[in-house]
Amino acid sequence: MEEKLLHAEEEEVEKNLPFLTRENLNSSPAAVSFDTAKLNLLRGSFGLCKDEKLKSQKNIEQLFNEGKSVFHSGFTLVYLAKPLEAAFPAQVGFSVPKRFYKRATDRNRVKRLMREAYRKNKWPLYEKLLAQQQQVSLLFVYKGKVIPDQHTVNQAVITCLQKFMKLYE
Repeated sequence: MEEKLLHAEEEEVEKNLPFLTRENLNSSPAAVSFDTAKLNLLRGSFGLCKDEKLKSQKNIEQLFNEGKSVFHSGFTLVYLAKPLEAAFPAQVGFSVPKRFYKRATDRNRVKRLMREAYRKNKWPLYEKLLAQQQQVSLLFVYKGKVIPDQHTVNQAVITCLQKFMKLYE
């Protein structure tokens, strides 16, 4: 009797999970299915969680080798459409080359500004990817000469995302 109750509770918990976990993916990226209702529950929160970040060295190398890019005023968006292990439609990374900014505090400042701009403007991209049932890896790279302000970064990230979405149609 208790075993049946535990099994029923486990099924209920799995239904209420906001995202798929690695165990639920059955170790196959193709097993990812998007649930628009689940992502709409999070629409009010503009966080950037762990599964949304591009961390795998293998994925980053593949992105640089096979990816395509769009540019806007010193910002480059490198993208590659491929199935991911995360239950999110996009995984994103941010980079500022040491060649342009020797001081780590400057590089960290620019990356922080890019993360903030992406975090606030990611939902139109998510909606488009969800409608097409696609997943992409994204990498923002800043190669400008001066440290930009928040408004400049915000406009550049929005423009790069819009250019990407036009190319991705």
